[in-house]
Amino acid sequence: MVKTTVILDDDLYKRLVEEAIERYGSTRTLSKLINEKLRESRGPGGGSQKKRSTVKLGKELNPAEIEGMIDSGWREATSWKR
Repeated sequence: MVKTTVILDDDLYKRLVEEAIERYGSTRTLSKLINEKLRESRGPGGGSQKKRSTVKLGKELNPAEIEGMIDSGWREATSWKR
């Protein structure tokens, strides 16, 4: 499990909190709800299908640059003290 910070729009956050409370009776399950929704969005198999994601950075990156950014981010995240 990885802990990360995600910035949500206010309206989206409000809807997620309401759904978490409705389903589970608490906002402590917000992560559980978000994980479920992400798995559902991946389709059958909860992520076995590969989907193309688009992120606007203001410039185009080639696959090697993208892999380098992923590797760099992963190394940084795994070096954090818990």
